[in-house]
Amino acid sequence: MRRPFPAFRNLTAYACAAIAALAGVCAGPLGAQQNSKWFVWPTPLHVTAGTDWESFVQAAASGDPATGLFGIARNNGSKFHEGVDIRPASRDRRGEPADTVVAALDGRVVHTVLTPNGPYGRYVVLAHEETGLRYYTLYAHLRSVHPALKPGLRVEAGYPLGIMGRSDEGRGFPKDRAHLHFEVGVRLSISFDKWYAHQKMYSTPNRHGAWNGINLAGTDPLPFLRAGLSSSKPPSCVAILRDEPAALAVHVFTSKIPDFVRENPALLTTPLPPAVAGWRIEFAWHGLPLRWTPLTVASSRATGLRSVSIAASTDSTLRQKALVRGMLERKRNGSFAAGSRLLLTLGILFDW
Repeated sequence: MRRPFPAFRNLTAYACAAIAALAGVCAGPLGAQQNSKWFVWPTPLHVTAGTDWESFVQAAASGDPATGLFGIARNNGSKFHEGVDIRPASRDRRGEPADTVVAALDGRVVHTVLTPNGPYGRYVVLAHEETGLRYYTLYAHLRSVHPALKPGLRVEAGYPLGIMGRSDEGRGFPKDRAHLHFEVGVRLSISFDKWYAHQKMYSTPNRHGAWNGINLAGTDPLPFLRAGLSSSKPPSCVAILRDEPAALAVHVFTSKIPDFVRENPALLTTPLPPAVAGWRIEFAWHGLPLRWTPLTVASSRATGLRSVSIAASTDSTLRQKALVRGMLERKRNGSFAAGSRLLLTLGILFDW
């Protein structure tokens, strides 16, 4: 029978972190875990790390610390990384990371993966709410997941989720690159499972429901992590998304109100009218739909994929990132069209 924990010493770490979550006090290095009720650094590393990201980020195989950041950070600027990788603060006798990973925010467990079957390895997803916005945090590549975690369980910031590791869809990556992959983002559709079932391009069943990575759109976690290190209250997720610059705007002519809008009315620029004729959606370069403006003037164009029109940002840096990400595609005449990533995202949002 497989033990739920990789080593007995992790039982002590789990118990200590649980006490810290409930009482805010713990004898040992986890005692400094909780900086505020709003945000908790998800690993013990902040006890020794500085406020510069180089002090806590785990580099990928290239050795460049920037490869552990959110963005077009890998393969010489050609591969997207949707999170921040945090290095371990301590290791056991075998050289494996021994850090207890904890909930960064009060939230609800919505998904756990105990047996690796994808690039995240073993991981946990928590859902969080602000006024008018539902978002998630994700904790990936764990060595083990706390056995008490079940979908629906409500946890406080600082609650133990598991032990940092190096799990992936295969046999794991090298010990020297073990880390916590930490994400913050939004879910695109409640009905993703239904959409997925009708897509001929996928040959495997959806094992993750609405929390499949294809249905998740991340934003940069650094503002949260930096605030956690400095013990200051970070800006709200709503504020972060509202302030993020758009790389492109898309006009979609349809009367449908996506469930994304109903879940996240804080991202509306104006209140919903009695009847919707379409949408102007501003997207970040990485694919997150930042701002939604309902259109009330009906278009003569038919609804569906042909009803999409694109306006790219004048910022060349944002445009280039959007091109690499697949949000935009450059035509031969120099104009821009919807890229494959954008079409996928719109398909999920509008159930096309």
